[in-house]
Amino acid sequence: MRIEIRDLSKTFGGFRALDRVSLTVESGRLAALLGPSGSGKTTLLRIIAGLENPDPGEGAVLFDGRDVLSHSPRQREVGFVFQHYALFRHMTVFENIAFGLRVRRRRLGLSERAVADRVTALLRLIQLEQMSRRYPHQLSGGQRQRVALARALAVEPKVLLLDEPFGALDAKVRGQLRAWLRRLHDEIGLTSVFVTHDQDEALELADEVVVMNEGRIEQVGPPEDVYNRPRTAFVTEFVGAVNRFSGWCVGDRIVFGTADTAIGDAAPRQRTVVFVRPHEFVLGGSAGAEGFWAKIIRVHAAGARERLWLQADSGEVFTVESGNGENLPPDLAPGRRVFVRPKRFRSFPAEEARIGAAG
Repeated sequence: MRIEIRDLSKTFGGFRALDRVSLTVESGRLAALLGPSGSGKTTLLRIIAGLENPDPGEGAVLFDGRDVLSHSPRQREVGFVFQHYALFRHMTVFENIAFGLRVRRRRLGLSERAVADRVTALLRLIQLEQMSRRYPHQLSGGQRQRVALARALAVEPKVLLLDEPFGALDAKVRGQLRAWLRRLHDEIGLTSVFVTHDQDEALELADEVVVMNEGRIEQVGPPEDVYNRPRTAFVTEFVGAVNRFSGWCVGDRIVFGTADTAIGDAAPRQRTVVFVRPHEFVLGGSAGAEGFWAKIIRVHAAGARERLWLQADSGEVFTVESGNGENLPPDLAPGRRVFVRPKRFRSFPAEEARIGAAG
C-alpha cells in the first residue's frame, strides 16, 4: 500500500502542529518519523490512521491513489500500535489478539475455527505460543508490546502504524525488539510507519527516515543519507552525536576551534557554525596541518570505544571517539595538550544553525 500525504496542516488552538507537510511512503517500505517533542510526528501518524483530522480544506491522505480523509480508521484498514500497548487487562493474550477478528468476524466471513487458527499463527510469529492463557500483567514489557503488535496484525491491515513502540522499555529490551521488528517487517512486507525520537532506533530500523522539526519535514532519505549527508543544521545536530563549534568563514577558508585572535581583523569574515562528529577527528600529527590545539579534560576507556573530552583554545568543549587504542597518541591524560585535526566537517551560516538549534 503506497501512502501519499499532500500539503497537510493541523492547528491546535494557536499552535501549528503541521505546516503543509507532504510525504510519500512507497509500498512495502518501513519509514521512521523522527524528531523532538512537538515536531508534529505523532500528529502526522494519527492523521494517517484517521484518529485526527487535518485543518478543514487542508491537503489529502491517499492510499494507493485513493483519498481516505473521509474514511474511518476501520475503513482505512490500518493497524495501530500504541506506545503503552493499550491491552485489555481482563483478557488473556489469546483473547487480546482475537478481539479485532471477533469484532469483524461476520464481515470477514470467518468461523471461530478460522479465528483460532489466525491467532495461533500470530502467537507463533511473536514467539509467545506458551503464554496464550496469561494476562497482560503476567508479561514483561517486551512481551506485552509483541502482543499489541500481533493484535494490530490480526485483522490483516494494509498499513501498520506504530507510535513510539519501544519508548516504555529498557535499553536492552529495546535493542532486542528492534531487531525482531525489522525481521518481522521483512517477512510480512507491510507498508509501515513508526514514530520515534530515538535517532539510533530510526537509523537501525527504517528504510526511510523522515526528520521533522516544528511541524515541517527537514529531510527524507535512507538512514545513511540522513546521517552522512544532512541538508540542514538541524538534521546535522539532531541525528547522531556531533560537536558544535562557532567559526568564521574567511574567503574560501573556515576557521574554528581556536582563539579568535587566529584570524586577522582585516580579512572579510562571516560567522558560521561547524559540526564535526566525534569519530571524525584525528589526534596528534603535525601542528602545521589544518587543525587546532586542545587540552584533554577527561579520558573514558571502558568498552569498545575510547572517548575523550577536550577543550579548544576557543573555550569550546568537545568529544573525540576512536576504537579503543586505535591510532591514538600514547600517554593520553587529563591536562595534556594535543593537536586535533578534523577529517571531515559540515558548516552552515550562523543564522541558519541558530534556528535549527532552537527547534
